[in-house]
Formats: sequence, structure tokens, C-alpha cells
Amino acid sequence: MAIQLVNLGNSANDGTGDDLREAFVKVNANFNELDLRDDEQTTVSNLGTTGEGLYKEKVNYDLRFKKIVGGSGITLTATDNNITIANDKVYDFTQTSVTGDAYVTKEYDFGDARLKFSNVYNAVADLPSASSYHGMFAHVHTTGGAYYAHAGNWIELANKSDPSELSEDTTPVLGGNLDAGGFNIANAGTITSTGFTGNLTGNVTGLINGKNPAVLVNHFENMDFGAFSATVNNMIDFIVNETDQDMGTITSPTNTTVDFGAIAV
Repeated sequence: MAIQLVNLGNSANDGTGDDLREAFVKVNANFNELDLRDDEQTTVSNLGTTGEGLYKEKVNYDLRFKKIVGGSGITLTATDNNITIANDKVYDFTQTSVTGDAYVTKEYDFGDARLKFSNVYNAVADLPSASSYHGMFAHVHTTGGAYYAHAGNWIELANKSDPSELSEDTTPVLGGNLDAGGFNIANAGTITSTGFTGNLTGNVTGLINGKNPAVLVNHFENMDFGAFSATVNNMIDFIVNETDQDMGTITSPTNTTVDFGAIAV
């Protein structure tokens, strides 16, 4: 049945409303009506297929919801009608501690998202401590270069406008000894040096052990000793004349003494 309303009359004690008995008859009837009705069927559903739902459960007539708690760097601000979720975290990517050579760092997983940032400093002197920000990359506007922090120093990266290979550098200068690792240096033009150690192949201009080889060559070039002729007077002279004699080498000559007489000039 429908809920019965108690007739209150037009004013107090004017006799137009329900008397006390009639009024409480209606009150009792209303309580019976409510008691006999089906149990409360109100419920709540979380919409969507992704995300975390706020509704937790229903206990008797109590609908229970989860509370929203702000995580690290998240603040919640509530008004009568709204809850504002804000991110006030400034991400700090610096190392938190160092153990030997192993850096224990904070990690932030951005997934496949693109991270855009401008890390520009006006001058090299404006860069932060390379020791505190080991591995950091930065751009310096005045030099137009890129730098990274390592071993307490800011190291400038090579610029594309700078020669990236020896073939691109027309005036290369070494900062130390060149170790060829046992390999040859081929197709060289003029090599100028204060001294050489080892074997040289090709034309050499300059002094060798303090001597000019060009002067020594003059003593050996264009010298004609003429032809050797032998007078054969007997068979022994003939045999000697027709037999080649090995006199050894200049550094290891034989012990044979031969007198060919004087050389007429």
C-alpha cells in the first residue's frame, strides 16, 4: 500500500486534523509498509574497462567507496563539489648515492612517450658541478657546443663542423707520440723530422748520422777504372785468367793476397 500521511489539521487543536489514535494508526501502518518492502536494491558500478574503480562494496545499506590518496608529488585539493589532482613534483634525475664505481640512481620509466626538454646554459661557467651531475648532457649557447659531465669535468662533444677524420683536417697536430702499432705509414709525401730511428724506404733528403749522403755519392759516381786486360804467357796464366776468383765480401774478405800492380790514371 501507499504511505499514509497524518492529517495535521489547519491549526493546533482546531479539531480538523486526525486525533491521536488515528494518527498513530497511520504511523504504525507506515512502519509495517516499510518493513514488508523488499530489501534495498541500490548499488553502484564502476564504468569502463580500464582504470581503477572507486566503488568498493555494499554492506547492508552502506555503499562503500575507495579513498583517493595522492602519491609522491601528487596533491589533492577538495571543495564541496570537486577534487583537484595536481602534480607538483619536479623530477630530480641526479644520483642518490655512489658505491665504488656503481652509481645508484633514480629511475623513471616514461614508456614509449617522448621526453622534450631544453637544457641550455649561456656559458660554460654556468654549467652545474660535473661531479654532482655525472652523466648529464647540456648545451652551451655561447660556444654552440654540446657537453657531458664525466669524472668531475665537462667534456665538449665533437662538432660536425670540426674535422671528424684526419683527411678532413688540413693542419692536424698531435698532442703526444704517435704509435703506429707495428703498421707501415704508406703513400707519404715529404716527411720532415729532427731524427729517425729504424729503416727507411724511399728517397731521403738530409743528414744520416750527421753526414750528407749526397757528398759521399760524388766520390763514387762517374768513376771509370777502365777495362782489365791480362797477358797470357803460359797455360797457368790461361787457367787463372779463365777462372773466377771469390775474394769474399768487403766486410768478410778472404785471406788471399793478390798483387795486380799499379793502377795507371
